Amino acid sequence: MATEEGIIIKVFTTTAMVKTLQMTACESCAERDHCHTSGGGQKIMEVEADNPVGAELGDRVVVSFATGQLFKLSFLLYVFPIIIMIAGALIGERMAENLNANPSAMSAFLGFTFFFAAMAVVKLLDKKARKTGKYRPEIVKIKRKAPSVNPNAEPNAEPDAPCRVAPVKS
Repeated sequence: MATEEGIIIKVFTTTAMVKTLQMTACESCAERDHCHTSGGGQKIMEVEADNPVGAELGDRVVVSFATGQLFKLSFLLYVFPIIIMIAGALIGERMAENLNANPSAMSAFLGFTFFFAAMAVVKLLDKKARKTGKYRPEIVKIKRKAPSVNPNAEPNAEPDAPCRVAPVKS
């Protein structure tokens, strides 16, 4: 399972928005510095996750995403459209022979047509998955609860317990 640490920034009924610093899921990838998904290096991301542990605003949590789902989504997004495009190009080449048309033009036309059709299928599946929440990550653990806030305190008031800083020894 891929896991990330993050902080809850919004809480909904059964889900929560988590702000994460993308590190662990991409740290073993050789292309992480050049990848547009991660923006190169570290990237702050906001993700909606199921909240079965009852995490609250400001809590530091661990978010998990099943690796099998990650591979399935990667295949659907990156490999499926290419396979469909190649199939379209091969069909176009065969059709050109029967129609006495230019094989290159027909191959390119059907290849790109199939590619865009595959991307439309991916978009529809994405819309469906967002509604059902099937591929949504899940908060698996509250690592640290947020400090309690006194609702009666004035904004910008001193904290209930003063902070003490130890003197620096020279």
